Amino acid sequence: MYISGIKINNYRNFKNLNIEFNHGLNVIIGHNNAGKTNLIKALQLVLDRDLKEKPSIDDFCKTNLDYAKPPSIEISIFIKEHNDKADDKNVVYDWLINESPEYTAQLTYIFELPTKNHEEYKKQIEECKNGNGFDQEKCLKLISKKFLQKYVPRIYGGNPSKQEKADSENLERFDFQFLDAIRDAERQMFFGNNTLLRDVLNYFLDYDLTNGQGFENLSAENIELLKQREQEFNTKSKELLKILIGRIDRDKILQYSNETGADKGGKPNFDAEITEQELLFALRLIVEKSGFKIPIKNNGLGYNNLLFIALILAKMQMESSSYMGDNAKVFPVLAIEEPEAHLHPSMQSKFLKFLNTNNQARQIFITSHSTHITSAINLESIICLYDDIIGNSAVGYPGKVFSESKEDKDSKIYVQRFLDATKSNMLFAERLVFIEGLAEQLLIPSFAQYLEIEDSLVDKHVGIISVDSRTFKHFLKLYAYDETDSPYAINKKVVCITDADPTIKKSNKWVSAFPFELDDSENSKSLSTHVTELKEKFEDKYANIFVFHPPEGTGKTLEYELCKENPKSPQLITDAFPSQNSAHTPDNYTAIISRYEDDLNAIIEEYKTKLKIDNLDENRILKSISECTWGDETEKKKALIAAIYYKVVSNAKGQHAFYLEQKLRDNYKIKEDDKRLDFKVPSYIENALTEIIKKDA
Repeated sequence: MYISGIKINNYRNFKNLNIEFNHGLNVIIGHNNAGKTNLIKALQLVLDRDLKEKPSIDDFCKTNLDYAKPPSIEISIFIKEHNDKADDKNVVYDWLINESPEYTAQLTYIFELPTKNHEEYKKQIEECKNGNGFDQEKCLKLISKKFLQKYVPRIYGGNPSKQEKADSENLERFDFQFLDAIRDAERQMFFGNNTLLRDVLNYFLDYDLTNGQGFENLSAENIELLKQREQEFNTKSKELLKILIGRIDRDKILQYSNETGADKGGKPNFDAEITEQELLFALRLIVEKSGFKIPIKNNGLGYNNLLFIALILAKMQMESSSYMGDNAKVFPVLAIEEPEAHLHPSMQSKFLKFLNTNNQARQIFITSHSTHITSAINLESIICLYDDIIGNSAVGYPGKVFSESKEDKDSKIYVQRFLDATKSNMLFAERLVFIEGLAEQLLIPSFAQYLEIEDSLVDKHVGIISVDSRTFKHFLKLYAYDETDSPYAINKKVVCITDADPTIKKSNKWVSAFPFELDDSENSKSLSTHVTELKEKFEDKYANIFVFHPPEGTGKTLEYELCKENPKSPQLITDAFPSQNSAHTPDNYTAIISRYEDDLNAIIEEYKTKLKIDNLDENRILKSISECTWGDETEKKKALIAAIYYKVVSNAKGQHAFYLEQKLRDNYKIKEDDKRLDFKVPSYIENALTEIIKKDA
């Protein structure tokens, strides 16, 4: 069996949320305050019989809380049949809400004010009203002061409306081990007189004979061997104690008992006996390295955390074995908060692989902020907590958004393979901008600075994720949210910034083109196929996905648009320009843009003069711009210079973007407006960045 889901009502940040779980490993991720810890705490309230603390006034969800009736917390977990062991169904039988085709049981934790106190509550809560209804602060103070101490926690089995309390003996068969983020691993492991370490040591004593089984399950031969070992221990321990007693000057010590008259009740003396269990108290954990013995307190925090988790797993093995007899646990659950604490990335990956294959816990829940952990696990294991586009707590399941179609299977494989530590940040960011490559990755933050919204991108936790333009579709499926058709997707705002990439058909092949080479025939495409597919399959269907590209019919790529918007700007000249053995030197480009205020023919002639070469591509540009039927000559001039600029930087886009970003940043630092050079962010990028920070309704 396994915990298949949880329903949380009115607990902390969860007003009303259903969350599905996987059998085995569940990795719960999300931004800060998404509710990861709250989810584990909700599970703990239902399953942890050792938990003594009750919810406080701060544990009630305050969102739209109706104070007319006493607020309550209700948490239900659902347990489904899966690879059952012998006692599984017996433990949950009284809690069943469905028996076929696979059984489902329900446990419900309710923290509420008893019915007998409701009338008094309703009477007093009326005093907390103002002109707009209930004053929340007054209501909470009243509940905290006069009613919270009367609240009681109850756990019901089966349908909670029947109010049938779950049997405590069966609840005890669940073992919930929770390692929170502020765990003190060292204190738990120093010496054998700590309960955890002592119990584990006792369990593994003579494990080669017992295999962790109870005495009644051992063979006669092994029982005899155990007796021999115990007898040997008793004999040798008595010899040691006899030597120790012999070294004590008993007469000196006992002299005082004689003088005080204590010997009248019998003559004092010394005797000693020690059991194996008592001697375990003397054991302590150490670390041996390079021939040295290092106290555990001097070990690194990361390794001590791993040792502590190893001890917990050993304890879980012990408590679910026949060694515990009728007290054996049936369903051990391990919950770890932020296992990445103090672990470097490769150690995080190794630890996750271990947890995935270890079978001491029937089900594992992990909360994490680590992109390394996210990238190291299967998509099916990830549960993403987040705030949706209108601010409500929500949950997404990256592994469940893909259908069984070949296209979706291919997308799933691609996402799983390429969701590395950098790209997996997309699952943590609150809003997303998908971009095509390194140039956009480098330049967009500086564009935001010129638009005076760079701080807004940070404040709104916008993630800028670089993926290949033709693979946008794979990652977008994670966010293609529809309440009915794709409820498992993540309902975050996503903006895609992509090139227009116009093409023309030549010799039955589609080839890249400049906008001024297009015509109205079927042999021209102002937008590439992948852009139109993004718009049709995602932007047109999903309210949270937006696609921005250079203007259709006149746009091409980022580099082209940069120059088209800034045709005279020396800012665009960087150290990535060829310095020799090329016509595209900074001096030649400067000479060309200096003719911008002249007519188109002047720019063309300057271009021909500076090139001094016979290049088919260059001649193609000149021929096409001359034959272009656009009526606006200014647009033609911009297009020609943009095409020249594109040719200059196209072979070194990343390097050019690196230098350009530095120039733009340095220019922005100049305070005097008369010295700062003008720079215009391409309109499609401005629109995209404005959209991503826009407050949603």
